[in-house]
Amino acid sequence: MKYKVKDINRLVYPILLNYLLNSIFEILDQAIVGHYSSQSFALVGIASSMIYAVTGAFGIMSTVFNIIAAERKGKKDEAGFESVFAINKMLTLLIGFLFFIIGCLGGKLFFRQVYGITGNDLIEMLSYFYPAAFTVVQNMLIFQYSAYYRNCFNTKITLYSTIVSTIVNLFFDYSLVFGCFGLPQLGTAGAAWGSVIGLFVGLFIYQIPYWRKHSPVIAKRMIEKNTIKQMFRLYPSFLGQEFLENTILVFVVSGIVSRMGTDQMAVYSLLGTVGGIVGLPVYAYAIAAQTYALQKRASGNKDEAKEYLKTGAGMAFLVIGIVCICCWIGKEQMLRCIISDTNIIQQAKKLLIFLFAIQLIKVPYQIYMSYLQGIGYEKLVFYCVAAGTIATSVGVLICGTLWKLSGIYAIMFLEYLILTWIYKGYTR
Repeated sequence: MKYKVKDINRLVYPILLNYLLNSIFEILDQAIVGHYSSQSFALVGIASSMIYAVTGAFGIMSTVFNIIAAERKGKKDEAGFESVFAINKMLTLLIGFLFFIIGCLGGKLFFRQVYGITGNDLIEMLSYFYPAAFTVVQNMLIFQYSAYYRNCFNTKITLYSTIVSTIVNLFFDYSLVFGCFGLPQLGTAGAAWGSVIGLFVGLFIYQIPYWRKHSPVIAKRMIEKNTIKQMFRLYPSFLGQEFLENTILVFVVSGIVSRMGTDQMAVYSLLGTVGGIVGLPVYAYAIAAQTYALQKRASGNKDEAKEYLKTGAGMAFLVIGIVCICCWIGKEQMLRCIISDTNIIQQAKKLLIFLFAIQLIKVPYQIYMSYLQGIGYEKLVFYCVAAGTIATSVGVLICGTLWKLSGIYAIMFLEYLILTWIYKGYTR
């Protein structure tokens, strides 16, 4: 048991720190533009939301790669592992550059027709969007490298890359937006160019150890039709699950909350911020447990794979439980750091227990779901999420009307509980 705990922690800590750094970077990046101009902040928010959505959708390719790569690693097929990475990187470049070209050609028409933005606002938005569109392919490559090194059990390189690229990014963001240190003042566009430069540095750091340790792959193996078929077989289910759970359901719940009034919207947003911070360990432990479990299963050791799942879940419970207790003890100070409205804080404090319960149930939910997606049950997960999204949307509408936010959180907890029970049954 001890070595399993050590193995998982070896992967988790760099991943968790990477998540925290990315979260801090996003806040600071937005703050730079926000201090430049509130109008620019709004325009960047619209353009960046599209960039983030596309990056998330295409970023699912790294999850698919992680599953196939873990299988090859578990079978000690190093040449196959390198081949899968080469194929995935090639597809990533193809899809990423295709989006960049489409974005440059159709971005102006899209924002004008869909968002109704015209004149100088459109010019300013496009000055940000065009270079920012290139960050999609950069982030997709970073996701691939992160999964590659994770399967090599070298997650420290991800942390180093994030630290350096974040510092470079923030430096050029600030310098190019405001025109400091002898650099031109580009305004809103400077934020996008800063991101492009920072991500280039991050990719270069990833590439250095890859150049040093990369084992040559036979050219014939570089193009495996079966691997490409496997990737495109998995991708639709993953994309559908991501779209339903993190787009449709979020949109439905947000729409219902918005009808409850400004105060309820503020409380929901406040708790969402807290939940995002508290829930960071869930995804870190889920990724670590999935990587080890899939490799052990591929090597024929299913029992040890399940032990890694249990160990990952137990450790995540412990960490999140401690975080929840600390947040509960200092709830007043924690909430006041985010917002100063006493009325909103008092309402949010009453709902924290629901939020903590959801974060705890998400531990086994995320770990078992990730594992099932990697062992051929990706369609089952998709159908379960689809049914859960429909049922939860109806439940949230009814219970939200009757019991406001407490009813919404109760339904969301129930959804995770039922799906966890289903997923756990299939891992036996």
